[in-house]
Amino acid sequence: MPRMDVGSAIAPAFRHMAKVLFKPFQMRKWLALGFITMLAGGGNGNGSFRFPGDYDHGGGTGNPLPGFEHWIEHYWPILVIGILFLVALGIVVMWLISVFHFVYLNDVARNSGAIREPFHRLRGLGTSLFLWNLVYGFIFLLLLGVLVGAPLLTVFVIARDIGTAAQVAAVIWAVFVGIAMILLACVVEMVVRDFVSAAMYVRGVGILQGWRIVLPTLSANVGQVILYMLLLIAFGIGIGIASVIVALITMLIFAIPFGGIALVGYLIGKALHLTLNAPVIAVISTYALAVMLTYAYTVSCLLQPAVVFLRAFSLVVIGQADPSLATIPIAGTQPAPVTE
Repeated sequence: MPRMDVGSAIAPAFRHMAKVLFKPFQMRKWLALGFITMLAGGGNGNGSFRFPGDYDHGGGTGNPLPGFEHWIEHYWPILVIGILFLVALGIVVMWLISVFHFVYLNDVARNSGAIREPFHRLRGLGTSLFLWNLVYGFIFLLLLGVLVGAPLLTVFVIARDIGTAAQVAAVIWAVFVGIAMILLACVVEMVVRDFVSAAMYVRGVGILQGWRIVLPTLSANVGQVILYMLLLIAFGIGIGIASVIVALITMLIFAIPFGGIALVGYLIGKALHLTLNAPVIAVISTYALAVMLTYAYTVSCLLQPAVVFLRAFSLVVIGQADPSLATIPIAGTQPAPVTE
């Protein structure tokens, strides 16, 4: 069996990145890959708001619970609909992320900037990855609750009089087991993202069959897999620093035109004596969202050399160890045919 050689995969991955993005330079391809990266990535956010009636009265000693109960009593249908909408939206977003993961893999492997055709062709693979993420995520959270949450709940809530020693032991247990589970989850996610998905793409199979294909290869190259993960950490640190610099420079560039437009809008609103009513808030929110999406898209496009390199690096590594899974030429060899 051919052996995995992570160190020698760096140069072919870099050459392939240069070929995809610079030989020749095509703005359309950069824009397409940047767009796919946004859709194949993800985001999170948080916020807070106050329920109607949830205010301090008479020096701040009021109980906010009645206001909360009042809000629930009158607006519970809106709350239920909102929760169901967010759950459905989250599921759709997870599915899109899974499908566009394969679209990006396809475009890097084939030196392409296509979106529509690979999206339709690779939806089945994306759905398989999506279902894996749902089931695996549920099992992980369940185990985390049983192995970490249950002991903490027992000693700090159910049996609070059990003693300090038991509570300290439970915390130590939770820390070590929690860290071990998170590290294991990161390793599994890396294997799926970088290697299993490549096998799925080349062979046109579901994720369970993809695991069966790559596990023997990874088992025979444990040391190189560990080295691969260490290199990913090193690359991640360097790319993270570069990403911060690119993001800050882009933010400064954006501040001039978009900040100017915002200032003009503010002056116009002040001259017209506009107040923060619903239409004005809607206009401001729409403008802010458009600016944020444009900013994120611009940064995504600018970071394509790093993103393409990492994707190509994983494809070269798995192609070394199993030439039947090669999607990028290595040392003059031709990539394996991809199952349509």
